[in-house]
Amino acid sequence: MAAPTFDTHDAVRKLRGAGIDEEAAEGIVEVVEQATSPLVTHDILRLELNALRSELRLDHLELRSELYRALWFFGGGIVAVMSGLIAAAMAVAAFIG
Repeated sequence: MAAPTFDTHDAVRKLRGAGIDEEAAEGIVEVVEQATSPLVTHDILRLELNALRSELRLDHLELRSELYRALWFFGGGIVAVMSGLIAAAMAVAAFIG
């Protein structure tokens, strides 16, 4: 749904029809237009929220992927160190025994 628009020409015409002079009508319409222009519609807010959710999901998936990569990297390092320690212990045991 598109953001609502404010028809300034129609507003001035209606104020003039109600007996307000043209200069005052244009001033009133200008104030109303300035006061309502920064309003955010529910649909615009929903679109922005959905975009943020998508960004957060993507960031979450990227972080999760990085954590799994780090886990495998460090896990592999731990296995390599433990294998080296076991091999060293077996070599010492064979040398002693």
